Amino acid sequence: MCKGYLGMMPHWDLWLHLYRGGLFHAPGGATGVRKSVRAGCLNLVQKTGKAKEPREYIPVGLTSNHAQWDSQWFYLRNDDDLFLDYTGRLISKRPDNWNYGVVKTLQSRLRPILDALKKLREEGLTATFVLSAIHHRRVLPWMSRPLRMDEMRPGVSSRDLEACRMSNEAPTDEEVAARVRATVAGDFQPEHVNGFPMKPDKGSIDLVSSSPCCYSISNIFNLPGAHAYSHRDRSTLGL
Repeated sequence: MCKGYLGMMPHWDLWLHLYRGGLFHAPGGATGVRKSVRAGCLNLVQKTGKAKEPREYIPVGLTSNHAQWDSQWFYLRNDDDLFLDYTGRLISKRPDNWNYGVVKTLQSRLRPILDALKKLREEGLTATFVLSAIHHRRVLPWMSRPLRMDEMRPGVSSRDLEACRMSNEAPTDEEVAARVRATVAGDFQPEHVNGFPMKPDKGSIDLVSSSPCCYSISNIFNLPGAHAYSHRDRSTLGL
C-alpha cells in the first residue's frame, strides 16, 4: 500500500493510527480455559473506527481466519539484530500502551495520508487489488529492495529492477488470479488483474495536490517532528 499506491515508505505513526495490539491466549486444554504464552502473545488488530469515524483502511477479506496459527511455527533469522532479544517474559495482561495511537501534536500530520487513503478506498481499492498488483510486479512485500514499487518504472537501472523481482518471467494473469483467490475472499478472475493500477502504471490515481500550499504524499513525512519506522520504535509496544 505505502510503497506502491501512496508512493512513500511505511511510517510508524500511520501504523499506530490504524492498528492496535491485542493479547493472544492459547487454548489451555479444558473448555473455556486459556493460557498465557511466551512467544506470539501480541496480535496486531486493525482498529474498527467509530460511527462518526468509520474504518480508514481499505477493505480486507481473507479466505480463512488465523485460528490454530500457533500450532505451526516458523523461524526468522535476526539479521542486523533488528528483532528484540527473547527474554522468556510472560505477559498475562494487555499493557495499556498497546492501544495507544499517535500523540495529539503529530495527528495533524497524518491528515494528507488519511485523505489519500480515503480517496483510494472511495475509488474502489481493496486488499484484493493490492495483492494482485504485488504478484503482477513479481515482488515480495517484506523483502529489502533498492526500489519502492512506485519507483519500478521504465528508465531506471535494469540491475535494480532485477534485484526487486522474485522471478525473471512474468506470471500469467491466470496464475496471478489463482494466487489472489488462495489468499483473499472473492471470485477474483484473470481479467481483474491490474484492474486498479499501482504507481507508476498508466491509470494510477494521482494523489498529489496541485495547490502550492499542500505537500506531496512522498514528502509529507519529511517535515520536522515526523519519523519513519525504526526498530527503536518497538519499545512503544512494551515488549
